[in-house]
Amino acid sequence: MKTLLLSIAASLPLVMAAALAPAAETPLPALDKATTAIVITDPQNDFLSENGLLYGLVSENLAELGTIDNIEILMKTAKSTGVALAVDPLVYTKVDIERSGAGALQRQLLDMRALYRESMNSTEGFAGSGADFYEPYKKYIHDGDTIVVAPHKMYGPESNDLIYQLRARGIETVILGGLVANLCVDSHMRALMENGFKVYVVKDAVGAPGQDAYNAALVNYSMIANGVVTTKDVTQILSH
Repeated sequence: MKTLLLSIAASLPLVMAAALAPAAETPLPALDKATTAIVITDPQNDFLSENGLLYGLVSENLAELGTIDNIEILMKTAKSTGVALAVDPLVYTKVDIERSGAGALQRQLLDMRALYRESMNSTEGFAGSGADFYEPYKKYIHDGDTIVVAPHKMYGPESNDLIYQLRARGIETVILGGLVANLCVDSHMRALMENGFKVYVVKDAVGAPGQDAYNAALVNYSMIANGVVTTKDVTQILSH
């Protein structure tokens, strides 16, 4: 037993070194389109529009990766191949503002009215706001077929109906992208994996507040998800 433990301990640095290396692309297997969904987190103006409150935090990474175009390519691919498309926004309203249990980052978002609309029951002031969907994506999101789930309030889908909506449609595999790489995308990846889905994260269809945050996200994707892929990988495998 002692020898076994020493052997495991000796191998840990090699395992961790491999995990900490830049996320290698993972070839996508053949996918059953009927049981596959593309899921995009937070495709909203505050992240993606140049006037968005949070755009400046992620703009450099978005430009480097080509994220905005790549998310649109994923949406187009879903529509052209018959694969389910789901979007999972982060939205705060007036009733969320005074929440005493908000974490540090969440408190900042609430105070600055990021991703904010006055009420889920009113459209007044919502169109074009930071909480609204990024305009170029609306033709895909509002086509009547896209799954638009209730907003999440923290980082993962535990507070909304994403997992129910996927389960109800027999989805088994999720191709995941969106904002923000090391927060909502990471949390969605973990929750979906914990709930038995296969998850492939699209590493050039995400965005992070700086290179360090992006690298941290890649480490977690490599260690937890079923694979780390590119937008090109997704379009190629789903188009066959």
